[in-house]
Amino acid sequence: MPQPETGPKQRDRKTPETDRVLWCASGVHLVVIDGDLVVLDLLADQYQCLLDAAGLCFPQPDGSVAVTDNVTAHVLEEAGIASRQAAERPRQAITPALRELALDPNPPKIEILHALGVWAIASIIFRKKSLANLVDRHSTLRSRTTETDEVRLGQIAGAARLARPWIPFEGECLKRSFQLRCLLATRGIACDWVFGVRTWPFAAHCWLQIGDLVVGDRLERIRLYTPIMSG
Repeated sequence: MPQPETGPKQRDRKTPETDRVLWCASGVHLVVIDGDLVVLDLLADQYQCLLDAAGLCFPQPDGSVAVTDNVTAHVLEEAGIASRQAAERPRQAITPALRELALDPNPPKIEILHALGVWAIASIIFRKKSLANLVDRHSTLRSRTTETDEVRLGQIAGAARLARPWIPFEGECLKRSFQLRCLLATRGIACDWVFGVRTWPFAAHCWLQIGDLVVGDRLERIRLYTPIMSG
């Protein structure tokens, strides 16, 4: 179904009528922002930005990439960004974030104590892990139940917010979202780990979603970023 834009406004563009279709390489994710092609390479643990490349290739939600000519296809293949071999499983479209979870300001004390323990353990697990390692660890827990009780979710996320200042060495969004994801997993709750980017100046951010609901972050903040990957 049509997907409303959740990041900075992008130029109108059409997929070219072409049989030149590649597929994103393993661990590579692409998104077009204002005429530029942004590349997230999990295995290299880095982002790249290909200026003015939006008119030459057209990444699709399923991981395929339509290109306008053989030269562009060759460049993408040589750079390890895409290949001619189709993915074993098409990727799923990223659900746009439309709502923000209300955090419980007074969650049960047992939830706060539980959050303290999980937050500390997750902080240890996080150390010296590459982005690919963290995403792989997250993927192994995707079969858990998706929680739809927002009151319950609000208690868990509210407890995490109160527990977080007591754990030393607080990290940036990557670490915080990983810790919250681990906390949700201990309650049997699955979520999507969404990564977004913006350009000029370049910045990256990540957050958790359950369907269109943002968990543990502000909708106003994440709308500044265009989703590039959901793990």
